[in-house]
Amino acid sequence: MRRLAPRWFAPLLAAPLALAGCGTEKSEKTGPNEQVEAPPAARAEEPPEPLPALRTGTLAPAEHAELKGAIAAYRVEGEVEYVEVRLPVTGDDLSLDWDRLHVELDGAGPGHVGVLANGTGATEAVVLVRRPKSAAAPEALRGALLARRWQDGRNEWVRVPFGGAGPAKQADDAGLVARWAEALAHVLGDTWTEPHPWKQFAAGRIATWLKKQPGAKAIAGSDLLRDRPARTDLSQLMDTTTGVMSMQEALQHDRGLRLSRDTGPRTVALADLKPPPLAAHPFAAMQAALPNPNGGTAEPLAAATPAEFWYARVDDVRLLLRLLDEADTWITPVVQILQQNPEDRSLTARYQRQLGLRRSDLAKLFGHTVVGEVAIVGSDPYLREGTDVTLIFALKQPEVYGAELTRQLDGYRAEVAGIEETTVKLAGVDVQRAADPNGQVRQHRARVGDLAFVSNSPGALARVLAAAQGQAPRLADEPDLKYMLARDPGTHQALAFLSDKFIAAVVGPQQKILAARRQEALAELLVPGYAALLHGWLFGHAPKDTKELTAAGLLAADELKHVGGEAIGFTPGQAARSSWGSPEALTPIVDLPALEKVSEAERNAYDNFALGYQNYWQQFIDPVAIRLDVRDEAEGAVADVDVRVLPLISATDYSQIESVVGKSRVTVTASDRGLQAVWAVGQDSQLRRDMDQLMRTLTGKGDVGLGWLGDWVMLGLDDRAGLVGLLSQWDDTAQLPPKRERNQLEDLELWQQIGKFPGYAIAEVKNPTMLVATLAAIKTTVESVAPGMVAWDPVARHRDLPIVRIGVNPGAPLLPDKAIAEAFGIHYVQTGAAIVVGLDRPTVTRVIDDLLDGRLPKVGAATDPQFVVQTRTAVGAPLWTALLWMLQGQANTASKSALRSAEILLRGDPAATQSTEGLARLGLQYFGFAPLNAHGTPEFTLRPEGAADPLQGSAVAPTFPPLPIAGSPIERLMQRLTAVRGEVAFDKEPEAAGPDARSLRTKFSLHLGPAPK
Repeated sequence: MRRLAPRWFAPLLAAPLALAGCGTEKSEKTGPNEQVEAPPAARAEEPPEPLPALRTGTLAPAEHAELKGAIAAYRVEGEVEYVEVRLPVTGDDLSLDWDRLHVELDGAGPGHVGVLANGTGATEAVVLVRRPKSAAAPEALRGALLARRWQDGRNEWVRVPFGGAGPAKQADDAGLVARWAEALAHVLGDTWTEPHPWKQFAAGRIATWLKKQPGAKAIAGSDLLRDRPARTDLSQLMDTTTGVMSMQEALQHDRGLRLSRDTGPRTVALADLKPPPLAAHPFAAMQAALPNPNGGTAEPLAAATPAEFWYARVDDVRLLLRLLDEADTWITPVVQILQQNPEDRSLTARYQRQLGLRRSDLAKLFGHTVVGEVAIVGSDPYLREGTDVTLIFALKQPEVYGAELTRQLDGYRAEVAGIEETTVKLAGVDVQRAADPNGQVRQHRARVGDLAFVSNSPGALARVLAAAQGQAPRLADEPDLKYMLARDPGTHQALAFLSDKFIAAVVGPQQKILAARRQEALAELLVPGYAALLHGWLFGHAPKDTKELTAAGLLAADELKHVGGEAIGFTPGQAARSSWGSPEALTPIVDLPALEKVSEAERNAYDNFALGYQNYWQQFIDPVAIRLDVRDEAEGAVADVDVRVLPLISATDYSQIESVVGKSRVTVTASDRGLQAVWAVGQDSQLRRDMDQLMRTLTGKGDVGLGWLGDWVMLGLDDRAGLVGLLSQWDDTAQLPPKRERNQLEDLELWQQIGKFPGYAIAEVKNPTMLVATLAAIKTTVESVAPGMVAWDPVARHRDLPIVRIGVNPGAPLLPDKAIAEAFGIHYVQTGAAIVVGLDRPTVTRVIDDLLDGRLPKVGAATDPQFVVQTRTAVGAPLWTALLWMLQGQANTASKSALRSAEILLRGDPAATQSTEGLARLGLQYFGFAPLNAHGTPEFTLRPEGAADPLQGSAVAPTFPPLPIAGSPIERLMQRLTAVRGEVAFDKEPEAAGPDARSLRTKFSLHLGPAPK
């Protein structure tokens, strides 16, 4: 979790208030903290504003004049040949930023690997090529290079044809092989431009391979292994929030170079490691102080859940299926886009298969007449890598349940070979186990009374069964859950809970060190597949078997086992497997042998982790409860999500946020259009003190500040065409880049769009007299700093209130175009109860109508929020369109990482990746995920510049189709999510928790349109 800056929105408030200070006009009808009395006005229906068209088409690279050079060297090694071409670079071409990895070669096919040996600024472009041996020495080599250059205000791609004439000046250059390998290793190892774990592995492996090549020792600097330390610190592997991809990049750097990862002898007792000293809350005393200490609704299935497990319960399996459908349809893909990791790990299919269940049959199997409540529990948070999942069912018809469960398992027998059934005893209960040798199916079934259990983990099920029989601590007995249920009483369709003991287990040495070792094991499991892909790059085809792979020098025999000695089974084209699992599904941590001894290095790494965790989270562990209710409406549904984290102590980052907003509350009327964010600004707010200091610094006067400010501040965007108009002037990620005839400061059209931007700011005014004084001081300051540069005048009246415009004086010197002064200006209005600031006058007048018609925020009660954000729009409206463009732009940006993964697979195994299904399957087996393009499918093709999406092109030559893209996750999101309202509050907890203890409560209402067909 990233630390939150305690004053992050102060500048947002400062800007509009400072700009508003350029005038002193006020209505005669305003008084101290008094709303102008005006009857609600009939609002004329606004005609729809035309939106700017999306710029579609393909942005092809510009063509460059041909570079001409000569073949400098040639070498044959077995069945391959190496060619070096040197091309003079002069003039403006010296500033070209070359793509050194992608060299387009005439007549190229699988196994042709070209690389540019030097970068920007070199007076000679040296092209090095490895390809299958030709019948005779080449007389010419032709192709094209790619580069970026700054042109017309943007960075554009350029295709630079080249031709090298032969014969080679040096027909048998023994050092050519080493120069090619060194160049390729350097380019692949560049984590700045092309980060990827496979590239780190390939760079290192080519470097080790380089040492064996003729002439390697004769080339200065060719020993790439010299002084190479291991890149990954063990404590990084213990960070729960660290991205798996970035961890594996560092680990594969070490694997490729064959650097030792041995942490030394394991002689330190696990008991000697000290977890973060986090104290428990006095939950019993806190509960006793509640208005109704026994008012909570019990969670019966929590009585069958271990105290240290996470817990999620739904009251009807149909809701569970509905949530899974929503997650698969748009929630998970959109989250992946926003996190810049567009990949499909097939998590739903993986866990269904492991459990021997099928979602399509669950409604029939577990309809509300067969089972009642359903809980899903687990022992760790590592869902992507592989975790234990146990389902607990409250049975109503045990016979129907058993028969249908058997029928679903039988359905997997046709897909998964070798499923065998046995009976084992766990926690004294007979358990039916069904599993195949590769662990794709690992179902464990049991019954205790009226409860049925299905798990993918024997270790987890043993703990669950022990808890269900009262043989181990149960979540239902934990004081934090009891307090949470009593703290917010009531029944809900779904509840998820993370207990103190769960969080303590996650950060404890047993789980943390096992998680780190499992990441190391994953790196070792990835090596055989990575080596097979590198073989495909170098030789144009996948290896037939591991013998061919080891004979090529790309995989060592000792790499088919873990550092701990466990064997790794591998067949090219399939996932590597061991007792640790496979890249697509690692063995759950709870099923790994429990730790008794660790190494000194592991102890030091854990100590570093524990110290960092303690410093960040301060004193207490924070349990979390999430409640969910879904209600159907005529035009869709509303999902209400209520999250509470408690208690929060005054020293934590959360309470620093509270210091910004103070302790005041606010009530906000539901918005019917646009985007709004409202803050309560209490008298005790740190924000108020910061803004006072800012105002006094700007004006040089000690008697001005925010004494006039009331109890709330609002920032908003109206749902107007100006949103899309301004976005169209800047955006080059969702559409073709804009063409600019002039620079941005002189671009009249751009300034006109800025002037129409429908953003606004509102602040409550409690002391108009002091506001006038503050504005006058700011006006004087502006005039003294820039005399004659700024014009401020009343330009209109709306509902008897003057609208003041502040803008650049048309006669101001150095103004490039006087029309710019007319195009852009800041408008503000004082209503008495509030001050409104905005760029677009129609936006300001609409906001004034809302305020005068009673739709302004008000001081709230103790149960109201301190911060509210809400948005509502309609399909095709300006805000909807702007959000669509921005999300698609995020998807297009995120797709660059997917294109890298796709290129590695396409070049690594051309035969297996001829179909979309084959590419996705190979990605799951070798990477643990299938890359997804910007419209949500694993469909890619290979071009000379790298991988491309058939619909949206490549990074070098992107294509921008009309939006939304049919069937894409973003289209499903934009059709499904029609409005959102979020509320945040810091609630006082009982004194027993501490004198200033607060809990963080966040509530969201998601308005969902009709479900996609």
